[in-house]
Amino acid sequence: MLRASRRVLRPGGRTAFYTIHPAAGLAPAQRRRAARSGAPAVSTARPYEDLLASAGYTQISRTDCTAEFAATAQAWLSEWDAAFAELAALYGEEFVAERQRRRRAQLRAIGDGLLARSLFTATRP
Repeated sequence: MLRASRRVLRPGGRTAFYTIHPAAGLAPAQRRRAARSGAPAVSTARPYEDLLASAGYTQISRTDCTAEFAATAQAWLSEWDAAFAELAALYGEEFVAERQRRRRAQLRAIGDGLLARSLFTATRP
C-alpha cells in the first residue's frame, strides 16, 4: 500500500497517516500481547519508519500521540459502560461485553507501554 501511494504522489508530495503500533524495544512475548490487544495492523513485523523507507519515502517523521489515544480509548470505554443497557438492547449484550473487554485489554496494553499511536509523515523524493 505504501508503494502504491508513493506512485500517485508527485515528487515532493507528502503522505501522512495515524496508526496504532507496538512500542519500540519490546520482547517477543510483549510484542505478541501488543498484537493481540491492538488493531489487526499492529501485528506488522517491521517498524513503520522501515516500511516507509523501503517504499522509497524520505524525510520520515513520527509524532507520538499515545496519550491522546489513551484518553480517547478511556472515554469510549466510560461512555459505553454508562450506556451499557441501551447498547445491549441495540447490539446484544454479548457483543457489547466483548467490545468492552477488548477496550479494557487495549487500555492495559497502552498503560503497560506495549501499544502506541503515532502520526507518520514522509515525502516522495
